[in-house]
Amino acid sequence: MFNFDEAKVRQEHQNGVDIIPQVEKIVDAICEKGYSSIFYIGIGGTVLYASQMMHIVKQLGAKVPLYVENAADFNLVGNPFFDKDSVVVIESISGDTKEVVETVKKAHEAGARVIGYVEKPGTPLYENSDYLVSTVGGGYYYWYTVTLRFLKNAGYFEQYDSFFKEIVHMPDNVVQIYKDADADAESYAKAYCDEPLTYLIGSGNLEDWATCYGMCIMEEMQWMRTRPISAANFFHGTLEVVERDIPVILIKGEDATRPQMDRVEKFVNTISAKVIVFDSKKFKLEGISDEFRWILAPIVMRSAFQRVNVHLEHYRRHPLAIRRYYRHLDY
Repeated sequence: MFNFDEAKVRQEHQNGVDIIPQVEKIVDAICEKGYSSIFYIGIGGTVLYASQMMHIVKQLGAKVPLYVENAADFNLVGNPFFDKDSVVVIESISGDTKEVVETVKKAHEAGARVIGYVEKPGTPLYENSDYLVSTVGGGYYYWYTVTLRFLKNAGYFEQYDSFFKEIVHMPDNVVQIYKDADADAESYAKAYCDEPLTYLIGSGNLEDWATCYGMCIMEEMQWMRTRPISAANFFHGTLEVVERDIPVILIKGEDATRPQMDRVEKFVNTISAKVIVFDSKKFKLEGISDEFRWILAPIVMRSAFQRVNVHLEHYRRHPLAIRRYYRHLDY
């Protein structure tokens, strides 16, 4: 399979599984001391990953004082529920995202504690996280563990132990998803890599993945113009500008909002001749109970879209690492 390092993919997800006990201990220690509120704070992809967890918390019916904030907004506006007993949760691959560095400084000035997943040692966020988790490729597992451990300790998500007994199967499942998604990913990239505009639509715990992929990969890394939109909002504006020759990518999950996506899918197929569907239901998850599939849809869909990355890069002749302005200009 083109540009696929199976051992690397499996190892990165195993890295994620391996940090679960460490993250559990951190959350348990915080819960033992007590906290007033939990703030997931990030920017760009990291805040969108955190937002996927927020959708899961809501659908599990957990009444925890959890807030998701964009770091740039938080640094200027703050939040009236933030205080010295708050806990800040961050993620950073680079370890030096300037807006998040400022957030951590503000949090410490207020006396709040910071849990940080940081991949690059020696960076400001690595050095200044009160509780540090560091590995490569384990971001989703970090978010799942932090989120669901806080819920468990608050008396929610009784299936916690069962879920984490099963999540150990995800490294092998992810490798298979890469393989199973490859043909559709290549078909999409080959046919539509040079379109002037692409709509991406998701719902529930995948609506933020649709935004993340459009913004962080297609726009930032491939310089493609996109318009991500939630299925919930699609029929209040976007439906009027969908046309026959505009590609529409539907990113379907398995949570309570799936009927929204079914409704959008039915409509766009009457208008656009370029509808592309990526559906988490298509992929087998060995060792994962049906009751947990919807929770894991973000990992499933990110894995499938990793193959879209590879083929867009090839057909556009545009390496993902190349930027024009990001971290090149002073802004």
